[in-house]
Amino acid sequence: MGNYNYKKGISAMLCCFLIWGFQPLYWYLCEGMDTFFLLACRIIFAGVCCVLLLKLQGKLPQLKAAFCDKQVLKREIPAAVLLFLDWAIYLWAVQNGRVLECSLGYYIQPLVVFTFGAVIFKEKLSWRHLVILAIVVVGIVLSTNGFGVPYVTISLAVLFAIYAAIKKSLTIDSIVSTTMEILMMVPLAILFILFFRMGDNGVAAVDFVRFLLIVGSGVVTAAPMLFYAVGVRNLPMMTTGICQYLSPTIGIFCSMIMGEMLNRDKLVSFYFIWAGVILYVLNMFYEERKKKHQTA
Repeated sequence: MGNYNYKKGISAMLCCFLIWGFQPLYWYLCEGMDTFFLLACRIIFAGVCCVLLLKLQGKLPQLKAAFCDKQVLKREIPAAVLLFLDWAIYLWAVQNGRVLECSLGYYIQPLVVFTFGAVIFKEKLSWRHLVILAIVVVGIVLSTNGFGVPYVTISLAVLFAIYAAIKKSLTIDSIVSTTMEILMMVPLAILFILFFRMGDNGVAAVDFVRFLLIVGSGVVTAAPMLFYAVGVRNLPMMTTGICQYLSPTIGIFCSMIMGEMLNRDKLVSFYFIWAGVILYVLNMFYEERKKKHQTA
């Protein structure tokens, strides 16, 4: 069983993926705010929250050491760019009624990640992986009937896969790493607001309610990171992998609340993606059981 605290781990993971899952509704509350102004504010306040988080955990020295390490910087700079693009596409998609495409992208992310693992890290793909990938590809092709070309779905999945590949090569603490990436974006976010969003499309349009939403954007960004870090330390990776499918599932219900229609064409593509996900999870159980028999 390992030194796992399942009660603590499951609780933390549920908090993490529930927040991530319901995030579309939070950004929906910010409707009417300029997407890029909101993105810049999210970066700034997420940076503040993450630094405070590291302060509470006593990890600020680790953050300073990471910024002084050239090898870490070589990986973190492209990671920061990918994180920025991921956030930008996601926010734009949510504010433009494309949450279902986001959910589709988050369903296939783990599958794209292990495909990249096979290509970049030469990890072995079994025939079962190939069958799963074939089913998912069919689902993506069929999604063009309901979504048109699913740019959002493919972009989010591929960006995260490359991001995950970079993160896998890092040995520093995950929260320190993400904080570092956010802080790299903060100066640009501040400059963007000062030069391009001081008028009615930005600062001048911020009332008290919007100010609270802007500040809260940092909390809803940093909080799940903390819960995820706690969960990962207290759960097997397989359990963590299964938990992550909670977010896109909640996202589907959020999309309906926000007025998106899950019509027949869209549903057919989801059937194939769900089939791929179920087979992926079953394969995880199979491989875990196989490892236990080999080590017994």
